[in-house]
Amino acid sequence: MKPPAPRCTPFRALPWLAKADAVGLGAAAAALAALLWPLWRHDDNLTHGVFLPVLAAVLVVESRRDPEPRFLRPGFRPAAACALLAALGLGSLAAAAAYAEALGWNYAMAQFMLAAALVFGLGAGWLGFADERVRLLPFNWCAGVAIALWVFASPPPPGTYARLALLMQDQVTAGVVGVLNALGIAAYQDGNVIQLARTSVGVSEACSGVRSLISCTVAGLFLSAIAVRRPRHRALVIALSPAVGVAMNFLRSLLLTLLASAGVDIGGRWHDLTGASILVVTTLIVAAAALWLHRREPAPAQPAAGVPGPAPRSSPLLGMAAACLLLAGALAGFLSAPRGPSGAAPKAAPDLASLLPAPPPGWTAQSTPDLEQYSTLLRTRDLVERVYSAGPALGDAHLTLYLAYWRPGEAPVSLVDAHTPDACWPGTGWAARKLPYDRVALRIGGRTLAPAECRLFAHGPFETRVWFWHLYGGRPLAIVDPYSALRLLRVAWRYGIGQPREQVFVRVSSNRPWDEVSSLETLRQFVANLGPLGL
Repeated sequence: MKPPAPRCTPFRALPWLAKADAVGLGAAAAALAALLWPLWRHDDNLTHGVFLPVLAAVLVVESRRDPEPRFLRPGFRPAAACALLAALGLGSLAAAAAYAEALGWNYAMAQFMLAAALVFGLGAGWLGFADERVRLLPFNWCAGVAIALWVFASPPPPGTYARLALLMQDQVTAGVVGVLNALGIAAYQDGNVIQLARTSVGVSEACSGVRSLISCTVAGLFLSAIAVRRPRHRALVIALSPAVGVAMNFLRSLLLTLLASAGVDIGGRWHDLTGASILVVTTLIVAAAALWLHRREPAPAQPAAGVPGPAPRSSPLLGMAAACLLLAGALAGFLSAPRGPSGAAPKAAPDLASLLPAPPPGWTAQSTPDLEQYSTLLRTRDLVERVYSAGPALGDAHLTLYLAYWRPGEAPVSLVDAHTPDACWPGTGWAARKLPYDRVALRIGGRTLAPAECRLFAHGPFETRVWFWHLYGGRPLAIVDPYSALRLLRVAWRYGIGQPREQVFVRVSSNRPWDEVSSLETLRQFVANLGPLGL
């Protein structure tokens, strides 16, 4: 094992301010890891997070073994960059706090901004450590990647992830159908569902390839720092990693579809086995490519022995990083301070079935069975849906009323937002159609409702209009679309600091326009019943 480069300062010889910064930044990374540990263990898209602290530590150690370490000369540019990173870190932490205070620390955007705050803070500290007066951590690729890996510790921003997943679902579905047709197997695409002669295969969000894309990107970044040294080789490894991950996920989807076409039950063992195998195989392929490039590079020069650097001194950059840590610690202390009891007893879940009215005269009503199968995914058992029909024909009027309820703290707002019709319906064969507007204040029974999200979906020749609301603490959220970070911040400003609140998701869908269905007494009674819940 190579020793540290002789110009790097041992930790025991550092100025006290450098030691304090190193301990503070290490504690911040450990705190983020503790916060995200449950997600790393249970979210399939973040399983790579379990290894991130170890990978980052390995890269930090490896950066100090650089035979030709580079350090920064004192000057305006390093100081300006350090101040900018510190300011961005504090701004990101403030944004994370705003999201968390309104929607909880388990909200994806809050966690992402918290990870961004750590990355900016580590970057500011790194510039201080790379000062040639300190020389703790060289200014090299290994150290930069050790910091950048923390970007992938948290869930991606909800809008980015949802858009990427939908795009990849569509591409995987279309690609698999094209290959099957080329092989002479009858198949066609219906949304994100592959229709075969004897069965159908849905390409869900979990099968879109986002998981393998993110995990392979993490592996590629790590290998680019640990295995190769030439910039073009590093760029090649980084570019190759996500490409291999996407390609292997496509092969997995194709294999599962071929098995389903042959009559094999691809649920359970086959699905899980191929999902786990793809991550292992893609990592091995990228590692093999990185090792092949490594062998084509000349051996690095060995550090000269017995040439210690000058005695370390303090740096103003360390003071900037320390000030950033102190302000961040003060904010964290304020947020973690007890706020006192809410003063309200926990509310019992309402009887959702009783909120669904009887059908109009001459109509039939049928409750949707087996909604319990979605309880684990949605983290609630309080689900109800009823379909009202004027007749059995496809062209007859239909009205569907759906309710889901979450007790305070039972599920994060992001989970509710992630399972709107925008995210879930395309995976079951529905295709979104353009509307001139996506939010509208609807009128019914002489009053105007809170603005509803409006959508139009088609499944073959059948079209249905959808209106839905997300109620939080008895008030309609101004956002149900999780794609806009600015709208989320406006909600944080509006709702402010508070305890977790109950949530209700309301959906009305029909093959008739609102002006027609709003005249039905059933819908009017439904809206009136939801008044106490905030609609």
